[in-house]
Amino acid sequence: MSDPLNPSHSQPPEVASIAATPDRSQRVEFKLSDYQWQHRILLVFAPSTDSSQYRQQMQEWQANVVGTNDRDLKLVQILATGESQVDGRSLSSVSAESLRQQFKITPEEFAVILVGKDGTEKQRSQTSIDLAMLFRTIDAMPMRQQEMRSRQ
Repeated sequence: MSDPLNPSHSQPPEVASIAATPDRSQRVEFKLSDYQWQHRILLVFAPSTDSSQYRQQMQEWQANVVGTNDRDLKLVQILATGESQVDGRSLSSVSAESLRQQFKITPEEFAVILVGKDGTEKQRSQTSIDLAMLFRTIDAMPMRQQEMRSRQ
């Protein structure tokens, strides 16, 4: 606890400043190839966090954490306005723009794209995706079938 009358018990200033201000230099570069054969990727493109479809997709994601973890899914949020993220970490603007170009998504568009472990696009939607349906799509994939057999 910090005691304003006794400065010896307060946090060191460098710790306090790190906690108060996110370090912009900590933005991560993202390449799909870094995740290939390890994870499936759910790319969510939106104009901003104010988008109703974006909010709906994030609620779906948060309500299905167990299912997403079981299917080795990583979330990448690419926002035109606001902070893009990969796995809860800030995504560099260069990486965000690169993903927009690669998947041909304009800043004004909303899109959800599933990328398989092989690095290829498996599903694309212009509206938020029901994750139960997405899980059925993933579970029907040969690689996922093999994963489920090996986990038994």
